[in-house]
Amino acid sequence: MHPVQGTISIVSHGHGPLVVNLLQDLARQREIERWLVIVTLNIPEPFEPVPGLRMTVIHNNAPKGFGANHNAASVKAEGALYAIVNPDIRVEDDRFLQRLGMLDWEDGMPLRAPIVVAPSGTEEDSVRRNLSIPNLFARRHRRSSGWEADPASSEFFWLAGMFLIAPIVRFRALSGFDDRYRLYCEDYDLCARWRIAGGRVELIRDLRVIHDARRDSHRSMRHLRWHIASLLRVWRSAPFWRIVAGRY
Repeated sequence: MHPVQGTISIVSHGHGPLVVNLLQDLARQREIERWLVIVTLNIPEPFEPVPGLRMTVIHNNAPKGFGANHNAASVKAEGALYAIVNPDIRVEDDRFLQRLGMLDWEDGMPLRAPIVVAPSGTEEDSVRRNLSIPNLFARRHRRSSGWEADPASSEFFWLAGMFLIAPIVRFRALSGFDDRYRLYCEDYDLCARWRIAGGRVELIRDLRVIHDARRDSHRSMRHLRWHIASLLRVWRSAPFWRIVAGRY
């Protein structure tokens, strides 16, 4: 057995076919034997492990939120890197994990993400400006796809949580996600606290993944309520106001 380089955490909430597609992509990865894959079944559903993967499966007795699930999986994580991956992600490049592991993860303990594209190939809005009310209105009325913020600028930006990679030591030191957020804005809060703690938040420009976005908050009243509650929590939080004041 090769030493484990990192852990990939995937949470399924009835996403069985999507998870299988992602796991099959991972099974084709070069050096996948150096990665542990943790799948959390947030609700009861049929699941068969995919051959060729070193896997741990967590069965929840009761559903948890996004952050709580990935925090729980991080306790079981092995290796130096911790990748938080949505079930509706696809990875076409079979050298993705190999190239990811070759990056420098020591200098500044960076929190990183690959470029995220839609199935059509257009860049998604995975690089975002601060979660202020004016920025939210601007996002709602944007007519173009792609990033809200320039990741090469000195202005604050955050990375949407479809696919995040963190050094596990720093992730644990920051206590992971704030699990008071049920489903939305955990990624913003993590990026804000990461920057405030002196870490870097970076986009990996030569790696990309495909995201088949499911905009549940646009269709479900429950998801919309969670989204609004998370935004209200952000606006009451110390990290948000430190970002607004430029103290990071």
